[in-house]
Order: sequence, then C-alpha cells, then structure tokens
Amino acid sequence: MTEPHPHIDHSADTQVEGESLLHSMGYDQQLNRGLNFLGNIALTVSDITPTASLLVVGPVVIATAGTGSIWAYLIGCFLAFNVALCMGELGSMFPSAGGLYSIVTRVIGKPVGFVGMLLYVGQAIFLPASIAIGVGVYVNSLVSGVSTTLAAVVVMVSVTLLALLKINFNAVLTGFFLALELSVMVILLLAGVLHLDQPLSILTHPVIADGGALRGVATGAIVTALATALFSVNGYDSAINFSEETEGSAAQIGKAVVTAATIGIVCEIVPFIAGIFGAQDLHAIISSETPLTDVIDAAFGKTVVDIVTVGAIIAIFNASLAITLQFSRIMFSTARDQAWPGPIARGLSRLNANGAPWVATLFIGACATILCLRSSLQSVVSSTAVMIIVLYALIAISAIVSRVRQRELPRPFRMPLWPASPLIALAGVAIALSKQTHRDLLIVLGIFVFGALYYGLYLRHHSRFAQLDTSPEHELAVLQAEGAVTIRK
Repeated sequence: MTEPHPHIDHSADTQVEGESLLHSMGYDQQLNRGLNFLGNIALTVSDITPTASLLVVGPVVIATAGTGSIWAYLIGCFLAFNVALCMGELGSMFPSAGGLYSIVTRVIGKPVGFVGMLLYVGQAIFLPASIAIGVGVYVNSLVSGVSTTLAAVVVMVSVTLLALLKINFNAVLTGFFLALELSVMVILLLAGVLHLDQPLSILTHPVIADGGALRGVATGAIVTALATALFSVNGYDSAINFSEETEGSAAQIGKAVVTAATIGIVCEIVPFIAGIFGAQDLHAIISSETPLTDVIDAAFGKTVVDIVTVGAIIAIFNASLAITLQFSRIMFSTARDQAWPGPIARGLSRLNANGAPWVATLFIGACATILCLRSSLQSVVSSTAVMIIVLYALIAISAIVSRVRQRELPRPFRMPLWPASPLIALAGVAIALSKQTHRDLLIVLGIFVFGALYYGLYLRHHSRFAQLDTSPEHELAVLQAEGAVTIRK
C-alpha cells in the first residue's frame, strides 16, 4: 500500500525559533543574539530614519515633481507597505543576516540570488553615503563656510567606529537618537497644520517651479519621483538583516518588518503632506534646497529652525549609523557564503570581541567615505533608488513563487489578503522603473551582466554559495530533527 504523503503541522508555525530556521539554512549561530523585539524595531526605524529621509531625500522628490510629490509619496508608501508584507512573510521563513538576497537565493535560485546580492552590495556602498552627503546642507545652515564634503566624511568615519560596538548598545543609542529626531517631525507637522495656506488644487492640479513662475506637473514627472519616494521610506528590510541577533520566534521578524514599515511611513507621509500644504510661499519652498525646514522657519522663526537643524543633523548621523550596521551584516553574510575569493571572504567574515563583523563594517565605512568625496546627492539617490525597486520586484516575485513551490515550509508570519500584496508591488515597481533615467537603468543592467558572468565563470565552480542546499526538503529535515516542526501523515 502507498504511504500517505507527509505534511507539516502548521498549527505551531509562529513558535518556530529563529535559530532553528538559521540552522535549517545551513548556518551556525555566530552573531550575538542580544536584541529583543523592541531593539530590532529601534534599529529598523532608525534605518528608515523618517526625519533624515524627509530632509535629505524629500527635497529630491519635490525638485522632481513639485507638489505632485504628495502623490509620489502617497503611492510610494502604499507600494512600500505591500512590499513590507511580502518581506515580513519571507523574512520569517528565512531569518538570515543576508536578508533579501538570501531570500531570493532560496526561492528563485542561486544565479538570481547572487544578482540580488550584488544589488545589496551596491546599496551598501551608496546608501550610507546618500544620507551622509545630505548633512552638509544642514551644517552649512548653522555654520556657513563649512565644507559639505568634510561634514559628510566626519559623519561616516564616526558612525563606522560606533558600528564596531555591541549591537545591543547600538540599539539603545539609535533608539535615543530616534526619539530626538522624531520631535523634528512633530514640529514640521505643527508648522504645516497651523498654517494651511495652500489650496487643495495643488494636489488636484500639481505644480512645479519654472524660473520665476509655477507651471503644471506632467504625470511622467510624478512617476519618475515615485522611485525616490520609495527610497525615502526604504529600510524596513533591515529587521531581517538583524534577525540572527534577535531573540525569540521567527514570527517576531515578520512582525518587526511590518511594524517598522508602518511607523516609518506614518512618520514621513503625515508631516510631509502637512508641510507642503503649510507652505506660505509655494514657489520659494519648491525652489529651495531645504524646503521642509523653510516651512518651519516661516512658521516659527530662526530659533526654532536652528533647533530643528540640529535635530536634522542628529537624524542624519543616526541614519548613517543604522544603515552601516545593517549593511555590515549583509557583507558578513556574503563572506560566510563565500561569494568572494578566499582571502576576501575570510577577512569580511571576521568578528571582533563585541560580536560585530569588524572588517565588513570598516569596508562599508571606507567605501561610503570615498563616495562622499566623489559624488553628488542627486546622482547617489537616483542610482540607489533604482537598485532598491529592482530588489523589491525580486521580493514580490519570490513571495509568489514561495507560495507555489514551498508550501510545506513553516511560515511563522503570514501576509493577509494573499496574493494582493505581491501583485500590487510588482505593478508599482514596473511603472516606477519605466520612467527612470537610462544612466540608472544601465547601472543596474551592468550589475546583472557582471553577476551572470561572475557566477557562471567563477562562483558556480569555486564557492560554498553555489553548493548550499536550498531545497525545501533539506530545510524541513533539519527542522524536524531539531523538533522545530512536526510531521503528520
């Protein structure tokens, strides 16, 4: 008689421990599990960094779409929330410091996963620099004549040194800074709400500065700004990158992704809309390099705006620290997977006495510092935004493929209203990509071509990455052996 096909008892999915799932992926516990759920949230929201994102990335969105930036943020935040639901489910299944690239590897396959890894590495270099470069504008508004480049370099060197300390210390530090920086968002919200000077028509018929006048905004400009708006609220995936240092069940990782995304989105979109509608001189605000602090200046005067500027500098510092912490974990994971030649991989995988990947941290800090010396804010932001939304597309595809091919694997966190979220995310990123510059699209295409050649010519034959057993059967066998899941017939 044929034996009945075994099935997994999913009734206890939410109790599957993150460490058990890590073992099922073929990894030993090396990083220090010193984070609780709230610590993960503090680091992740600091990575999203609502204040720094609005004050550094927000002006780029406004410069692209004028008051149409409100639509760019509304649509972008809706898409981001749906991406976060996909990440939450997949991150709870594969709670690894490799984050998104590790997920793509185990769902779609190693070649595509390696390309996702390269996109992540590209962000690792560009993202910390994109935030740090923005600090110069605000330092100059306090102390004129200070070199913007020097200010960015000082920020990157400082956060790199702090990132070498224990993860639980950094969680407390970023949480403290986060509380300070969110007060800036409260002031911006009040500046807008108390001075709602603009009519609803700036939303129904958006405008942008054109010389000394205002003109209508084309729909294409709003779509172009969509990628940058998505970048502005990006960072909730870092809850997965910190998963190997987070205590408790893997369901906590999925909840952390979605909770942090919700907090970040609300803390950005509400003050942003209020600030635009609260602009007393719309043309001046749209034309400014610091439009949102100008709204505060007009509402409350120079003393308050100076306080806010200090808060902005703290926010940028905090963001750079959280992002450096995140991407040093990603680089550690790529080295653990031996994605690079032996000496490089061994170096990047080294941990210090605090349990921090110190070589990977110094690598991220050094690359970002060099980029601060060589690039403009606009070019860094646009290139990073395209890398991010391509990764979003891969995650949305992974969410669909996983439900089809990996039905028996535990899903400690399940997204609601399946399959709405991945379909919405895919449609949104496809539209956003259609309006990006040829330069930025060619950068991503170059990453794909390099990734395919490197994987085919070297990695497939010489790396642990290519030898990883990513089959659902293997992962289930390990989980069953550890008693993490129950097989029923």
